[in-house]
Amino acid sequence: MTDITISQVLSDANLLQAWYKVKSNDGCAGIDGVCLAAYERNLFSKLALLKDEVLYRTYRPKPLLRVYSPKKSGGMRPLSIPAVRDRVLQTAVSLIITPVFEAEFEECSFAYRRGRSVKMAVEKIEHLRDQGFTWVVDVDIKSYFTEIDHSRLMDEVQKLITDGEILHLIRLWLQAVVRDGGSTEFVKKGVPQGSPVSPLLANLYLDKLDEAMLGRNYRLIRYSDDFIILCKNKKRAEKAMEFTEEVLQSLKLRINKSKSDVASFNRGFRFLGVDFIRSLTIKAQYPLIHPEEVDFRELAEIPDKIPQPEKDRETPPETSMAEAFSAAGVAPDDFPDTPLPPAEPFMESPESEDALQRTNHDPLLRTMYLFTPGVVLGKESERFTIRRSGKVVQRIPAIKVDQVMVYGNIQITTQAMQFCITEKIPIFLLSGHGKFYGIIDGFDTDPVLLHRDQFNCASDTVFCLNLAKAVLKGKITNSRVLLRRQKRRRNTVLLGNTINSLEKSLDKLARATDLDEIRGHEGSAARGYFQALASLHDPDWRFSGRRKNPPTDPVNSLLSYGYTLLYYNLYSLVRGRGLNPHVGFLHPVRPGHPALISDIIEEFRAMVVDSVVLNLVLNRRISPDDFTVSATADKPCLLGVRAKKLFISELEKKLNSRLIYPVSGEQLDYRRCMEHQIVHLARVIQGKDATYKALILR
Repeated sequence: MTDITISQVLSDANLLQAWYKVKSNDGCAGIDGVCLAAYERNLFSKLALLKDEVLYRTYRPKPLLRVYSPKKSGGMRPLSIPAVRDRVLQTAVSLIITPVFEAEFEECSFAYRRGRSVKMAVEKIEHLRDQGFTWVVDVDIKSYFTEIDHSRLMDEVQKLITDGEILHLIRLWLQAVVRDGGSTEFVKKGVPQGSPVSPLLANLYLDKLDEAMLGRNYRLIRYSDDFIILCKNKKRAEKAMEFTEEVLQSLKLRINKSKSDVASFNRGFRFLGVDFIRSLTIKAQYPLIHPEEVDFRELAEIPDKIPQPEKDRETPPETSMAEAFSAAGVAPDDFPDTPLPPAEPFMESPESEDALQRTNHDPLLRTMYLFTPGVVLGKESERFTIRRSGKVVQRIPAIKVDQVMVYGNIQITTQAMQFCITEKIPIFLLSGHGKFYGIIDGFDTDPVLLHRDQFNCASDTVFCLNLAKAVLKGKITNSRVLLRRQKRRRNTVLLGNTINSLEKSLDKLARATDLDEIRGHEGSAARGYFQALASLHDPDWRFSGRRKNPPTDPVNSLLSYGYTLLYYNLYSLVRGRGLNPHVGFLHPVRPGHPALISDIIEEFRAMVVDSVVLNLVLNRRISPDDFTVSATADKPCLLGVRAKKLFISELEKKLNSRLIYPVSGEQLDYRRCMEHQIVHLARVIQGKDATYKALILR
């Protein structure tokens, strides 16, 4: 028994995490009609009220809303949807009690558990089959979720949880009231399909079955209430069926005899949507199911709309990567093979607009963004696949993907990872809000000689000093160019003074004699630059200068998010050109830090990210209401779904828009300009070019 308390459930961090988990599911409103967007308004006051209601025992769950979801086999399945506030509290409890429950669950259970899946269950079946377990007891429990005995369930819960307040909440949720149109139903047994806490409780109730079967040395594979027992001969299989009936009767459950049978691999059987016939394993084929349908095995998923009967539905569009972009709300056409022409950037001066051309060429880096929680990225033949609930919802030709950005709880198959490593396609792993976790990337020894030269240059103080001056000259000059363009529209004393100050910083930079002095001039210039940017924003943005770790206002949140995306675009280009991303010249080398990327990004921050942020903010294409601002100073301001999708779309347009590359006079998009700069840097490292020249806008 583990000591977990209601204070852990009601901590600000846990409640906020629960909210974002509920929000990421994008479900519909409950009986009170309060949708996710409405609940998010004044979020922190609502969470504080919810916390007080629990602490003072005034909390009462609202009635569940009964909706109906079409079954694959025909007919409708009832779902009972809690109100948003109740989903948040149930999720908060689940986050705390899940580790305790998980410690009790057996290895034979595969449903609703992190790191376990249908695929793993199928692989276990194949393994046992190959060991000679060729007879199968295929069992279906009759009306499992509506027949669970509350008293027996709470006996099991109390063995794991001692906190009376948590137990009180679970009892309230079990004793639910369901509203179905004009009728009211009082639940006396069962767990509601559609409640976040239900999967844990449903698994716990059948843990007794798991223990009993394993105690008799039966090979059990269970996925929620669907399970099979594998045996080596028919006689033992028949005994296993008899024993299963006894165990289920003790749990006040019954076998659905019309759907239960003793079968064999020779005859064939179907389990978890897979046909097993002799040594073959074949994914069963089902009619196309609309994505809004709640799958039988997604017990806790809340539909974003109340499902309608099949005849009222429209055929889903078959657009490339639609599922991968759906959580961000970005249409697949926002990232076609031939990129969209860039919108006219408001900050570009009339003189400079000639340098920006509509682009009709392929983007240098085709980026696959994966946002939808629970999807699985896999590979079949020469295509990536995106699966949801075991169904392939999109197929993308692998040749069209150069890098993969994975946000949040998304699985990647071994085959997909191996292919990406072989084809040098980096996979960037980030949290749902853009925090970087790591990179799946191959170890390449081809550019070892370039790496040798890079290390030699990094140990040469004169080389580092000259390169750092060139990089920061690009950064400060491009920052100055952006401010000058703003000054044409809003001529203020502060902008004029800052532009002059940046010019003086360039003079000081040229005379600097060591890296610490250079960094000091850069820091001073950056503070003045961001103060000037802050003067352009209305007070409701609460932007007074650059704040990071964490960004505490909407503008800083956009800047940090944009720099993150730009950072890993540059990482891909650096790796593709054979440079070691961890060996820099301006930024010191330290474990886990791609210092070279931190160097290269400096000259591109203002021209790419800052310009996009100003475009969105000053043109009011985005508003402070699109963000969640923390009530405490040490918590980050988080982008909402609308802000995220719009920002990614505009950043991609910016990266794919053209400008005149100063060195050659060619018209190149920003990504190709970045690649040219990286190639130029490699040539400087190898001694083929004399000095590094930053990319500077005119």
